[in-house]
Amino acid sequence: MAWLVSAIVLCLTLSVQLLAHERDRIAAAAPGFQPVVEAVCVLMQCSVAPWRQIESVLIDSSSFSKLRPDVYRLSLTLKNTAGNDVALPALELSVTDTQDQVFIRRVFVADDLGLPSTVLAAGSESPVSLALNITTNGNAERIAGYRVLAFYP
Repeated sequence: MAWLVSAIVLCLTLSVQLLAHERDRIAAAAPGFQPVVEAVCVLMQCSVAPWRQIESVLIDSSSFSKLRPDVYRLSLTLKNTAGNDVALPALELSVTDTQDQVFIRRVFVADDLGLPSTVLAAGSESPVSLALNITTNGNAERIAGYRVLAFYP
């Protein structure tokens, strides 16, 4: 009887640990379990965050244009191809010169993007437009291209 009780207690402990470790994925995949996950997080002193699945986030279209001297606009569309909501990623902008060397690199976290939510809804598209002050010290002709990368910090 002691072995049976010990096995049940250990299975329950493992289940709680698994639930705490995979809380974000479980809450995103099965929204009906979110109250259970949140209750376990209260006991384990954790929190449920939006699921991070970077392979589901695409930069659909982007442009980088000069508005005025030392002022540029980065416009892009973030697209969620997943069947569930995912966390809004950070963006890295690399401005390159004529030899494709990085001239300036900037990182924008989710709060910098100006979107109303830090979650990309399932199957949605979110346009992002950022005005950037880029000091070129008279070398604006060095700017020849750009790259944008979405990632989770």
